[in-house]
Amino acid sequence: MSELAQRVQLSYERKPNTLHSFFALKFHDGDGDRAKVEAIESALNKAGVEITLMARDVEKWGNADIPSGKTLMKDYAFPAMLQCDCNIIEFSEKGVGLGMNGGFCYASRKPIYVIAKTGSDISTTMANIATEIIFYDKPDDIIKPFTRIVNNFPRVILASQSVFRKQQLIDSSIPFEAIVSNVDETPDKTKSFKNQLAEISMRKAQKVLEMTKARGLRLIVAADQNMVFNNVMYGKPKSISDARNLLIQMRGSEEIYYYTGNAVLLAENNKILQSINITDVARVSFDNISDEEIDNYLKDDICLSICGGIQMNSPFVHLKEGRLSTAQGMTIEYAKEMMANLKFN
Repeated sequence: MSELAQRVQLSYERKPNTLHSFFALKFHDGDGDRAKVEAIESALNKAGVEITLMARDVEKWGNADIPSGKTLMKDYAFPAMLQCDCNIIEFSEKGVGLGMNGGFCYASRKPIYVIAKTGSDISTTMANIATEIIFYDKPDDIIKPFTRIVNNFPRVILASQSVFRKQQLIDSSIPFEAIVSNVDETPDKTKSFKNQLAEISMRKAQKVLEMTKARGLRLIVAADQNMVFNNVMYGKPKSISDARNLLIQMRGSEEIYYYTGNAVLLAENNKILQSINITDVARVSFDNISDEEIDNYLKDDICLSICGGIQMNSPFVHLKEGRLSTAQGMTIEYAKEMMANLKFN
């Protein structure tokens, strides 16, 4: 018995220096087409391109059925295209579905790369909507042009492995790469809290800028956060005992402050085109909860990975002033504003 087809679900986090493309060709369901796709995919993978293919990923090479009342293009292909970075159309042989595919991606402002065997006839319509047309004699001929495309593809790069900052980008439906800077995060305590955090966030951003200087247009996003209570700055608790002691001190307070340094760089190669470096502050309150409630909260050692040990999604914590994103770990609004300049040309 055949299984039912399932929609493709892609992660918003991409592997460093890769892109994920929808792939389309006129498919005849034969072993020859499957071998052709696999040879092209192997070449694309060498260039840093991963693909989503309906015949394999949804139809399971003919072993998964499209449920009654649904269609492959509208219910499966179009949603998958929106999740991908771009669209690659193998156009050695024309097909109505390929035209629909290209038209949808063009309307969705997705880059379209047409590949075809040397000497193939590319229709005027397809040529007009294509970002680039690449002819090839053998699949490996496309490695070089797609390596260039990947290297210059506009991308948001998060200078962090923080699961919380990653989640902020995911919640905002922003595809991104994560590259850890590994810079010295020792603060200059002669400076104000705000200046300390702004400086560290910029260190992270500039290190990733240097690490990716061979890349094209990209938006590098970095942040550094600490919590301030009673005019003392706190990072992540070193132990459950430390976290418990701090929570006991803070309970019932409405004067808990998250200081978040943000650095956002719009860059191309090693040149900074635009930058933001600012520390924002969000004020939160922590309910006057019991010792038992604190102990129950601390059963999950996730508190050790959060400044001050308190999560913004806790029912005991409430935003009083400032932006929620600032309290969560990164003022994501700055990245969103600058993304308007991260356009594919």
